[in-house]
Amino acid sequence: MLPLPSALIFDCDGTLVLSADLHYRAFTETFAAQGLHLDRAFYLARGGFARRALIGAWIEDTGQAADIEALVQGSIDHAQRLAEAGACSPNPPVAALARAWGARPSAVASNGEWPVVTSSLRACQLDGLFDTVVTLDQVARAKPEPDMFLLAASRLNTAPQDCVVLEDSAEGIAAAGRAGMRALDVRKAEDLALITEWVAHLTQTP
Repeated sequence: MLPLPSALIFDCDGTLVLSADLHYRAFTETFAAQGLHLDRAFYLARGGFARRALIGAWIEDTGQAADIEALVQGSIDHAQRLAEAGACSPNPPVAALARAWGARPSAVASNGEWPVVTSSLRACQLDGLFDTVVTLDQVARAKPEPDMFLLAASRLNTAPQDCVVLEDSAEGIAAAGRAGMRALDVRKAEDLALITEWVAHLTQTP
């Protein structure tokens, strides 16, 4: 078993919280208000994108005009309301690790915005488990840049190389690498197996 790190840093959407349907619904409702359509396959292929980057990619791909600011704020508002209504759920193996980790240093670092991320964590009864939550609105650059992981490590008073990141996207994995951190990809069976081993070890340790 890989030794336990000094600190864990969790991505939120798709890692701690299963929320793809929530966000797609929020985007489609906001796009529809402008008479626009966001294809589900297009959205799922860009699940690690920050909101503004996804909208920009859609405009570039389709060549259609849109009120970008209205799409950004509208999708945030819709997503927050859906999260508060419980339209998301914990990702069982990752949530189990977050709970088993206990008082050891941990953080959330998400490309999402504070109102959405905190509402999702609260809806999944994961709020209060972490020493700090870093969201897109607190840093200059989104993933795949390392800014939010480095900020999380700083707040945890832990060297980047002593942190392990849990992620579910290419953007997040790249950001962890740029921050000098090891990353576990929760989409991979071998990384999920390690997470399960860690949970078993932590829950057996007095």
